[in-house]
Amino acid sequence: MSKTLYGTVDIVLDGETYTLQPTLGAVRAIEAHFGGLRGASQAINALSVDGCAVIIASGAGLSGKGAEGIPEQVWQEGVLEVSVKLNAYLVALYNPKGAQAGKNQPAKA
Repeated sequence: MSKTLYGTVDIVLDGETYTLQPTLGAVRAIEAHFGGLRGASQAINALSVDGCAVIIASGAGLSGKGAEGIPEQVWQEGVLEVSVKLNAYLVALYNPKGAQAGKNQPAKA
């Protein structure tokens, strides 16, 4: 199994797809806002609209104007629906290598 897409989560809000990538940049942005991944997990479990929006923006690499409308979209979609997908994304951030081994051989050109 290729690990290229491991942990990538697509979330559709108001017809717009946000692709959340499990990157160090996303982890750092989330940790800076919540004080760690545990804080992000608590925000998801508390069904925080703004907390979910921060995680989506961080995972999608958005900031400033690019992230302004996300809280409204999360609320319109339903924070409970969004939180389920975000929990899966956080699992990937906790364990970026995944549970299974990758390919046995490198891809051939």
